[in-house]
Amino acid sequence: GTVLDGHALILQLCRAKKDAVLPKKIENDKSSTKLIVRNVAFEATEKDLRQLFSPFGQIKRLRLPMRIGKHRGFAFIEYMTKQEARNALEALSTPISTVVT
Repeated sequence: GTVLDGHALILQLCRAKKDAVLPKKIENDKSSTKLIVRNVAFEATEKDLRQLFSPFGQIKRLRLPMRIGKHRGFAFIEYMTKQEARNALEALSTPISTVVT
């Protein structure tokens, strides 16, 4: 779908682990407000990701896991609502959306 710094990003909704206790009410399920973004270029910054994902909703949290001074090539983006996460997933997963920085 979307390209950032020459890398095609792979987006998925984060889900609770299979062995985790799932909440009874779906409104309490926070896992579907979070996206995992894989294949992030090592040159990409948190600012680049915020710029790419913020048009789809209010970002609650953006995390770029680090290892020895560089990020690990993936990120977690959590939106305020499930709908915002779905909007970003749908918009950025389509082959038409291409963003190059």
